[in-house]
Amino acid sequence: MSIKNVLVVEDELMFREFLVGWLVREGYTVVGEAACLEEAERMSKELPMDLVLLDMDLPDGHGMDYVERQMMRQPTTRILVLTAHMGNYPVTKLKRSGVMGVLDKGSTCGEELRRAFEAVESWRTYYTDRVERTFRKVICEGKAFYKTLSPREEELVKAFGLGENNEAIATRLGLSVATIQGHRRNVMAKAGVRSTPELIIWSIRNGFVTGPQIERRQMQE
Repeated sequence: MSIKNVLVVEDELMFREFLVGWLVREGYTVVGEAACLEEAERMSKELPMDLVLLDMDLPDGHGMDYVERQMMRQPTTRILVLTAHMGNYPVTKLKRSGVMGVLDKGSTCGEELRRAFEAVESWRTYYTDRVERTFRKVICEGKAFYKTLSPREEELVKAFGLGENNEAIATRLGLSVATIQGHRRNVMAKAGVRSTPELIIWSIRNGFVTGPQIERRQMQE
């Protein structure tokens, strides 16, 4: 067994208990349980692990942030992602990020986990049918976001989708308001929308932001 030590990153207690129980029954060692990004980052630096089971939507941020940092720290890390959000953006980013697989959190069962682990044990990727269908649809679209948006625009779509205004974004990123306004116009033109509400809806539909992220922002205001 090339995978022995597993770090579980999942904020929903009942689902985390299901994952931990399945792992223990299958003979894996759960070296840590993290309920947020901060805990996952700390444990990843301190604990020996062969694989990370990672939820994407966490209370203090998005799992993709962890993926990017962990791949820089340890490029050989095997990461299996669990997500309920199958929008165009997260699916495409995950497929291109180096993670070993993506599972649909809403339909994950012991048998699918077993198939995923068998693949990853052999350094093969594992993506559910829904992920593969979404990715094929995206790459066939002539105006797919990754073909038209710059990296900076991709970053800003998340802020626009959360309803941040130009002044707040400019201050946070150290850019001029005029620069942010220009990016907003370009993004709206590429997305084919004419108003901020339409842009927010577009960003949600394509998975740049999620409902829980919007709710957390509203609670902070």
